[in-house]
Amino acid sequence: MADTIKCPNCAANLIFEPGVSKLTCSFCGGSFNVDELKDLIEESNPEQVVKEQSEKVEMEHLEAIEGAAENASDNVEFVCNSCGGKILSDSSTAASFCPFCGSPALITQRLTQEFEPQYIIPFKYGREQAEEAFLKWCKGGKYTPVKFVSKENVAKLTGLYVPFWLYQMKSVIDVEGTAQTVKMHSNYTIITDYAYKVTGEASWKKVPFDGETRIDDALMEAIEPYDYRGLVRYDSKYLPGFFADRYDQSEEKLKERAASTCKKYTEAEINKLCSKYNSHTVKTDKTRVSNLHGEYALLPVWFMHYKYLGKSYYFAMNGQTGEVAGKAPVSRVKRLMFFSVALAVISVVFRFIAGLIMGGFVG
Repeated sequence: MADTIKCPNCAANLIFEPGVSKLTCSFCGGSFNVDELKDLIEESNPEQVVKEQSEKVEMEHLEAIEGAAENASDNVEFVCNSCGGKILSDSSTAASFCPFCGSPALITQRLTQEFEPQYIIPFKYGREQAEEAFLKWCKGGKYTPVKFVSKENVAKLTGLYVPFWLYQMKSVIDVEGTAQTVKMHSNYTIITDYAYKVTGEASWKKVPFDGETRIDDALMEAIEPYDYRGLVRYDSKYLPGFFADRYDQSEEKLKERAASTCKKYTEAEINKLCSKYNSHTVKTDKTRVSNLHGEYALLPVWFMHYKYLGKSYYFAMNGQTGEVAGKAPVSRVKRLMFFSVALAVISVVFRFIAGLIMGGFVG
């Protein structure tokens, strides 16, 4: 069963509204805080509470059925509890929409047990703001194809909660090396050699790595950082109105990449400490990474995929900070027109200058 969250006043579907951080009802105009909604549902609709409790009892059975289905196929069918329509979902999607009635569909059993996030950053930027940011970003590309900046493409913008692992990491530093300073004088140069040793500890918290192979890592890194002051405990009530995926790369699988990043951070710290020298060389490095572990969180991203001349292009916007990144396609026609105009302008300027030199315009 694909669930929806119902309005306590009229039983219509609720949608999480970015900016105000409330669940709103477009039918009766009701607006509810996430933390208060559970109590309101219990007061106004006790049958719904009983239903939710019975669904929890059946959760393990549903997961077992889904697991068997996933082994046979990448897509699984769920039934919309608003209209009874069948929703075809891939094995990673945890929040979607019913294609028949448009209701938000929460496949909540996919975000339980080991797949249940610890934290979530709710969307702060809504669709209207994402569309404006996309169109503004498109204007920065003078060779962007006209079809790329279209209503059809704007409609493809998808609000997606992307699974991330937020790693805590500590580096126990033990480095020895040599360094050199060079002082230039008018008649001579003084070169001084030093031996240095750096020991100590450096730690970093909440270093993000996206846990989904379908999302481009470089694109996600380009829209970081997130403001972790906005992290709240995970609650599925933040999902209605958006898509959400669960991770397909575990914390353990990403540890090697996290350790490599920790090493880069440590090297940057060593370089910073040795910046007073003109040059330095590391002789021995016994530094080790410790206390490496990740916390599972869903982070908000507005995302768009576009194909142009057989190639894929992407646009992403941080759903919390508004930071945008991506690569737009290049129109061959626009580029040719630009160079043709530029060539014509250069030709006119050349003829004008030549005319001045020769006492008249060149015919």
